Amino acid sequence: MTTHLRRLTIPGQDPAALARFWGGVLLRPVINGSDGLHLQMAEGNEPQALYFTQAPTQSVPDGGPFLSVGALCGTLTAEVERLTSLGAALVHDSPGDLRSVMMTDPEGHRFMVELSDEELIDNELGCESQDGAGVLVEVEAVQQDPSGPTK
Repeated sequence: MTTHLRRLTIPGQDPAALARFWGGVLLRPVINGSDGLHLQMAEGNEPQALYFTQAPTQSVPDGGPFLSVGALCGTLTAEVERLTSLGAALVHDSPGDLRSVMMTDPEGHRFMVELSDEELIDNELGCESQDGAGVLVEVEAVQQDPSGPTK
């Protein structure tokens, strides 16, 4: 017998807001089912669903497990900008490895944003990105933008 990852549950102080944020990140509708708010993932994904529950106490999430996401197309920079506009905050980039950045959702849960599928294919083929090291520069600009999201 084998097991598979069926769902991931993310506790928060405002599960509905957290579900809307992650629905925007993953472009999935929020479902208010009999067992709570969740996002149903596309068939073939594991976990099959993300669930959002009320956290027992207000606390900043620790540095434990985190999700990693990546855009299907576009650039890492564009995805960081899109996620920032949804309420995510940039924690740090990876200067030695311009392949990912660490962000937090509106309640402080950490998640990694990786290069898009297009960028990964370009890297495998040895294609230079149009902006070279500009990814780091643009991501830093997003981080330092004082007009960014408010919590």
